[in-house]
Amino acid sequence: MTDINNTTLIDLEKTVLAITLHSPKARFEIITQLDENDFFLKQHNIIFSSIKKLSSISKTISLTKVIESLESEKKLNEVGGVEYISNISGYYVTDEGFEDYVELIFKSSIGRKLDRELENIKKLRENNTPIDQVFLETQQRILEIKTDIHKDEATQINKTIIDVIKKIEELSKNENFINGVPSGFYLIDQMTNGWQNGDLIILAARPSMGKTAFALNLAINATTYNKSVAFFSLEMPKEQLVQRILSAKSKVSSSLLKRSKNLSKEVWKRIYAGGEDIKKMNIVIDDSPSINVLQLQSKLRKLKRDFKIDICIIDYLQLISSISTSFESRQNEVAAISRQLKKIARELEMPIICLSQLSRKVESREQKIPIMSDLRDSGAIEQDADIIMFLYREAYYDSKELSYDSIETGDVSTIIEDTDETDVIISKHRNGPTGTVKINFIRNCGKFLDKNN
Repeated sequence: MTDINNTTLIDLEKTVLAITLHSPKARFEIITQLDENDFFLKQHNIIFSSIKKLSSISKTISLTKVIESLESEKKLNEVGGVEYISNISGYYVTDEGFEDYVELIFKSSIGRKLDRELENIKKLRENNTPIDQVFLETQQRILEIKTDIHKDEATQINKTIIDVIKKIEELSKNENFINGVPSGFYLIDQMTNGWQNGDLIILAARPSMGKTAFALNLAINATTYNKSVAFFSLEMPKEQLVQRILSAKSKVSSSLLKRSKNLSKEVWKRIYAGGEDIKKMNIVIDDSPSINVLQLQSKLRKLKRDFKIDICIIDYLQLISSISTSFESRQNEVAAISRQLKKIARELEMPIICLSQLSRKVESREQKIPIMSDLRDSGAIEQDADIIMFLYREAYYDSKELSYDSIETGDVSTIIEDTDETDVIISKHRNGPTGTVKINFIRNCGKFLDKNN
């Protein structure tokens, strides 16, 4: 958009105020799409605020009512008196095309907000503020600038039902139809209908249960349905993650890949074939070891724009930091982070799967199957999440992860697939059923499969 000069902008604001004053049909949309601070002139800001207040208590708005309201608040002279408001009223001819006027005012407001941030950056730099603090403060304020005009989200039910029935029709025509991002596991997809846009999904387990491996499997499976994945790894560098993906894809043990000694031609064939498959996957990995929730939001917005990301996976929640240091406890901080993650999922219209730790109290119980109260640091996670899943492998407590290194050589014929039955426990599902799905985990290569595979 080309910037408009101040004279034109002032005339536009007068026109929109006149329409708001005289057109009941347009008034509701204007007062929900604009804020008084979106107006360039201070007196227009005050007049618009008065109209908004009157519309909240009265169905009818008139020039006389606005004047009386301003006079009662002792602001009539501040806006230029009766003469100025009457002049604005005269700008009304029709409400046709008011949407375009509103958008021009809104975009101009964004420009002024950005200009103010540039001035603020300049002042911070002149005051020798540490560069990290400049970035953090500026990033927070810029991300808080609303860049999309607010559209009324209230919709008549007779319109919504059309979309609902259409989805039901699609499901009835194709029993394998999934309208979200598929997990790649049949029974999980039957329960969830895929990971849904705007949902926050928490995947939790105790250490060594395989939650990172499962998350990588979800990423791999999503790409087989031509979905693009953003994977934020706060704990593990990208080389280790990709090696895990290679192990799962090639079915070559991760321990063999780490040693890389005396590998047979057949093993190398699997490795190269797996590498070619991985090259075709649209998975973008960010392995920044320290990241706050606003940086994550900024990066994810850019990744969605540049790589058309369909789903985000974060490993893991307790390693994300907030931008504030004023929290009384880590529990409150994690609660704020989980709320922000849910907000990001809604805003970017994608599912976010976030891994989470469980508290150690699981280990002290005789029955070690995890429950929602085991989520570490915050009960608020239970409220924010749309789906909460736990991984549980009984064999872990029986075997304590027996090592198979001693029986693995570089010859593929000697590779033994140590498979454990794993429970995926869906304990919370805001829009669907809960229950337990049993899948198989090939432990030495980190691959999960449906039970019937």
